[in-house]
Amino acid sequence: MKSRNVQEYEIFLKKKKAYESIFLKDKVDNQRSVSDFEYSFRILSQKENKTGIGIVKGNSMKPREIEKNIDICIDLSKINLSSKYHFPSRSSTQKVLTYDNNVINDPIGTKNDLVEELLSEIKQNKEVLPTFGRFRVHIDEFFLKNSNSIDRSALRTYFFLEFSLRAHKEGKLSEYWPFLYIKDKDQLNFARRVEKWVSLAQDTLKAKFPKPAKSATIIFSPQVLHNALNPVIGAHASGKAFHDKVSLFKINENVATENITIFDDGLLNGCLATNDWDGEGTPHQRQEIIKQGIFQKMLFDQKYGILENTISTGNGIRAMDGSIINSISNLEILPGEIALDEMISGLKEGYYIEQFSWLRPSELTGTFGAEIRNGYYIKNGNFETPIKMGNVSGNVIQMIKNCLSISKEREYTSNNLFPYMAFKNLTVSS
Repeated sequence: MKSRNVQEYEIFLKKKKAYESIFLKDKVDNQRSVSDFEYSFRILSQKENKTGIGIVKGNSMKPREIEKNIDICIDLSKINLSSKYHFPSRSSTQKVLTYDNNVINDPIGTKNDLVEELLSEIKQNKEVLPTFGRFRVHIDEFFLKNSNSIDRSALRTYFFLEFSLRAHKEGKLSEYWPFLYIKDKDQLNFARRVEKWVSLAQDTLKAKFPKPAKSATIIFSPQVLHNALNPVIGAHASGKAFHDKVSLFKINENVATENITIFDDGLLNGCLATNDWDGEGTPHQRQEIIKQGIFQKMLFDQKYGILENTISTGNGIRAMDGSIINSISNLEILPGEIALDEMISGLKEGYYIEQFSWLRPSELTGTFGAEIRNGYYIKNGNFETPIKMGNVSGNVIQMIKNCLSISKEREYTSNNLFPYMAFKNLTVSS
């Protein structure tokens, strides 16, 4: 950079290692270790009240390749003019633990011990047939340096798990195939997970199409809430949406029922997005965005902070191509005062959805329609029958204004800590 007389630059490096066991049925079929290294450059060119930003991603450490990428980045910065921008400067961060020393010191040994524990739980359940699975231990290292004196590093460990379990009875077959990223070892809880997977696989054998309802009450699992809430709240709480005048959230206005309080927390232990700093090097923080249903604040990255004459809130998220997206880090919803069992027993008629085949709401409108993969029809406070197929439709923006209850229990789902939540006025079709 200095040899090219680059005045404003940012270098982001990422080193990733993964240690994987692959299962066929209830045995380890293959084991492998993989590693990856990549970097991205961002270079700025200032021109009056505009700034050009060049972005280039690479993975070669050969000097000629690096020089070539820098030159390309410089050229791109001269033609990609946009709003005024400058890199953030160095500031103090709050330290948070993002890695497990045991994993760092002995990743293969840790993996093998956990694989043995997982397979032991699988083999104890004779009601299902395991077919395929994978378990990985991940170690990621990040390094960020810019021309404004930011010089940061981070280390992260986490796990990946998927396993297909097949149930069979009287010539019928069903399968439950979960896959998920898990931040901490104590969240793995194989005994509880496998017990739940087995139950879902068996119940799918006798699942029926859901009973249609135009104004249904539905309890959503934390994983379903993750898929529903994150993209919509992430969009409307962003400084980008505020600047573009498309946000449906306004400060000090009701956007949800009063039992809903939500934090954006980049320092939240147990989540994948947890780190001292965001994708631009700005300190992460814990910030209340919805308090008892009332919207509290917008979340800014560096770009939209500058555009709105405010500071970044630490919500610059590093994208795959090296660019920055203004969005949430981790979301936390505070627990309610009722147990999940009580939520279910209190329903005369309703539905519980564990998982959809997909759930991708429109970020701007909040509308969605999704096919049920695993769920239950609730009658007189009990799970009357498992359900699958059919469709649930609604609108996330309206849904959070129609929340009936929130469970005491909460679960981690990648970058969330969410309870179970019951909503009214949703549509179920078969």
